[in-house]
Amino acid sequence: MVELCVVYDKVRFEEKSIYDKALKKGIKTRMTDAKSITISTDSKRKELALGDVILQRSISHFRGLYLTACMEFLGFSVINKFKVGETCGNKLLTSLTLAKHKVPTPKTYFAYSAGAAMEVINKTGFPVVLKPIVGSWGRGVYPLRDEEVANMIIEMREENDNPLGRIYYIQEMVERPPRDLRCIVVGDEIIAAVYRYSAENEWRTNVARGGKAENAPITNELKEIALR
Repeated sequence: MVELCVVYDKVRFEEKSIYDKALKKGIKTRMTDAKSITISTDSKRKELALGDVILQRSISHFRGLYLTACMEFLGFSVINKFKVGETCGNKLLTSLTLAKHKVPTPKTYFAYSAGAAMEVINKTGFPVVLKPIVGSWGRGVYPLRDEEVANMIIEMREENDNPLGRIYYIQEMVERPPRDLRCIVVGDEIIAAVYRYSAENEWRTNVARGGKAENAPITNELKEIALR
């Protein structure tokens, strides 16, 4: 029997639910804390009690990404694969991939210095949205509505020691309802879709920012875009 290993760095409702559902379906399942795993270039797969298939659930992007690389090096099947995590965890790489497959997105610019970023912003016109290329939960996402605010935020980014902070990801601000739409694709099938509604006095729709989620219909239009 195939054994599933759920790798986590914090047990949340989702991890508990995955574990319980897997057991109810008769799948042998274990939970392993990512922070307890050590791997070397001499490690052997059989030395690690990680089952046959690993479900990577680490909240930390970089911990999960590089642990996945090590697990794949040892021959484990990991969901999601390193390449998927690398692309989807990086907004710049995600935007390039979406554009390559003709998926419509807000117009997006990439700049590699503070001066170039301000040049793009002034040329594009306000308002625009500045985002970190790696990050989640709406952290570090700023609406830039005038030059004074833009200069202040970019100056803050330049003073940060994180080199990724000096790569500027700038998007046009899109007029939309107070919600966005997310779907989960497995293979060639959309298995779920949700609307995420922003909280009161908050323009970001992240649930971590108080947003609310509800089921969304899986329409033919959604299928056509999501499965490209």
